[in-house]
Amino acid sequence: MVVINSHRTTAIVVKNSHGRVTLVPMCSGRLSARTLAFGEFRAEWQETDYALPRALDSFLRHAAEQGATAAALRGLERLQTRDAYVPSLF
Repeated sequence: MVVINSHRTTAIVVKNSHGRVTLVPMCSGRLSARTLAFGEFRAEWQETDYALPRALDSFLRHAAEQGATAAALRGLERLQTRDAYVPSLF
């Protein structure tokens, strides 16, 4: 899921489990994962209609150029791998 906050920061949600949401916000420099309580996530972030594959490509390209923490890179790559095996509905 691609989300945006009131500061116009775009992020990709890489994990949602047990009332906690882990996302990777796009920022200058090295990307890092951030974990929030579900209520805090819902209050701060809203879903966008930006295409997930396109966002993943952009985030992974940024990570290759600027770097990323292991958690952020692992989450993005896992999401990309999962989506590669989901058959098209059309």
